[in-house]
Amino acid sequence: MTLYSKIRIIFLVSLIFVSAFFASYFYIQKAQHFQKIEKRYIQTSLFLHKYFRQSARNGDRLDFDDPSLNLYLKESSFKLIDDAQTIKTIRNHAHSVRKRRVLHSRFEILEIKQRMYLWLKHPHFELLLEDQQENSFPWQIFFWYLISLAFLSGLYLWLTRSLEPLKILQERIHRVAQGDLKISFKSDAKDEIAEVSNAFDNALKKLESLIQSRQLFLRMIMHELKTPIGKGKLLNAFLEDVSQKESYEAVFERLELLIEEFSKVEQMLSAKYVLKVSRYNARDIIEQAVELMFIDEEEVQKQVHITEEKPLILLSDFELLSLAFKNLMDNAIKYSPDHRVSIAIKEKSIVFANKGARFTHNIQAYQQPFHEKRHGLGLGLYIVYTIMEVLKLKLIYTYENNENQFIITLPAE
Repeated sequence: MTLYSKIRIIFLVSLIFVSAFFASYFYIQKAQHFQKIEKRYIQTSLFLHKYFRQSARNGDRLDFDDPSLNLYLKESSFKLIDDAQTIKTIRNHAHSVRKRRVLHSRFEILEIKQRMYLWLKHPHFELLLEDQQENSFPWQIFFWYLISLAFLSGLYLWLTRSLEPLKILQERIHRVAQGDLKISFKSDAKDEIAEVSNAFDNALKKLESLIQSRQLFLRMIMHELKTPIGKGKLLNAFLEDVSQKESYEAVFERLELLIEEFSKVEQMLSAKYVLKVSRYNARDIIEQAVELMFIDEEEVQKQVHITEEKPLILLSDFELLSLAFKNLMDNAIKYSPDHRVSIAIKEKSIVFANKGARFTHNIQAYQQPFHEKRHGLGLGLYIVYTIMEVLKLKLIYTYENNENQFIITLPAE
């Protein structure tokens, strides 16, 4: 899960909690608000009921113009509606909010056009009172809810924008992984991401300097080797002994092939080698690898045994893969008691096998350059595994029937 996904989840959970809090608070406030209104209406109903009951006991006529009654209604913010048509219209069109019985009376809270009314029905009378008090709900709750949403949204945008340099840093690191060492990571910001970027920029510059030094060193060596080889070939042209001349010529060609091989490896390790991928027959690549070994035909017949169960077509780089095959065959011939290598071309794999003892170390140790061994520099398998990684091929080592086997398998389609 990415950092951006985690931030989104955190803010989504925060949004849910904030919404749940305001929804709960709104529900509670709404219930308390209506409870307060209902309480005032009940108190008014009780007063009216007692007032008219007292009048009935005293034998007085119901007087809706009684000053004490009107004073109470006025102080309670109620207005008596005595127009029959108005009463009928309100009763027919108003929305009933609450119905309830109080003593022997039944009262009903009505609402129409944001106005509240109290309908009181007694066996001896009926009253409709208009509520003069402002009963609007405190909608400022929604205002604070919107403020909270705006704050969370602003915080989210601020945080994601603060992490934008991290995304840029990630993209630049991917470009470095693809071989672009000229890119700059310098940042003038004052946060931790800028510190990481500047530290990475310094490390990249040191790495680039080391790579350039290594490339310069290798190119100087290859250049210095080519000079004596060129002179040797020139002097060799003046030799009169034909057999000796051919032997020297073979040596010089072998040296030139080695220099070319070192050049390819150097380009590949510095990520400057451009793959030339195409479809090739596996046998053709193996035969090219045999040519690179620079051994005569008689030795090839004795040391290299190729069997082809089924033609195998590889989508790969001809030169690099033949170089890997050449190193595998060189190692197999060099470290086998009978100095032979068997190559089996199968439907989806190629097996290089040679007689000999099992490797004394774990195979991963032989994948490293300059590993400890009795002969050579220990670069053979390192070059092979590096080429396999570049070409996206899989190389497996097994030991069966007193044979070391290196199996190259095609990637799954």
